[in-house]
Amino acid sequence: MDKSKLKKWLKLVAQIVIAAIAIYFVIGEIDLEEYEKRLFDLNLGWLILAILAFNASKLLGAYRLNHFFRAIQLNLDNRFNLKLYYVGMLYNQIFPGGIGGDGYKVYLLNKLYKTPLKGLISATLLDRISGVVALGFLAFLLALIGGEAYGLLEGYGFLIWVGLIVAYPCYYILVHFVFPTFKKVNHITNLQALGLQSLQVLCAFFMLKSLGVTDGYLDYFTLFLVSSVAAAFPISLPGGLGVREGVMVMGSAMFILNESAAAAFASLFFLITLFSSLIGLIYLRQVKKVEV
Repeated sequence: MDKSKLKKWLKLVAQIVIAAIAIYFVIGEIDLEEYEKRLFDLNLGWLILAILAFNASKLLGAYRLNHFFRAIQLNLDNRFNLKLYYVGMLYNQIFPGGIGGDGYKVYLLNKLYKTPLKGLISATLLDRISGVVALGFLAFLLALIGGEAYGLLEGYGFLIWVGLIVAYPCYYILVHFVFPTFKKVNHITNLQALGLQSLQVLCAFFMLKSLGVTDGYLDYFTLFLVSSVAAAFPISLPGGLGVREGVMVMGSAMFILNESAAAAFASLFFLITLFSSLIGLIYLRQVKKVEV
């Protein structure tokens, strides 16, 4: 086994171990009966709205990624780009230790259009970075609006203000010096990133309603965004399985929220992500035909 394959397998093993530890922690902290009841007694109407909001965010995400591609002179048809986006989601779920969705997109687009790898990697990387910046910005904003999150940080509230104020200036500086090719799409992609994450917060609201949660929405939203930032790091399995639950449960204990509901929320989000990624199966054969 060569070093690159060994590195991928070691990364996968590390992700599984971290997920297992996080799940073990969560199981010890929640009421399993209540956790199961919330998941099995979902309100179907609210759940459907949550799935629709989640996929609306993915539609916007695909459209945003195409702006990054166009900045490197790769003019993809929006429909093909959307199909490739969902196939990438599918790859992320099925092959967590393998090539991954971003890797597959880079490979395929380089093969089909001879677009330089450097530009493709930069586009997909900046797409991820801008998404994390939008997540952090909204998390800071929600924490400032109110809820237990702000109360817990009462003595350190200035840190939230600092994070809110410097998030985008730091991002613009990063793009200016490290990714100058993408400066012309900076404004539109940042607005789209905020719109995407706002749709995910809307999805979170519908999920909470489907789980029967009736209060503490702002704190749940803040925790959801923080857990999404944690799930974006390569230490977690695709979908943030385990890590997302761990962050939600630890945070719910701090914010005096229902820990079982928080764990059920995290698991439901994973299931919605998994279910939505299966749309990629519809497009996989079409994309494979183009690949050949």
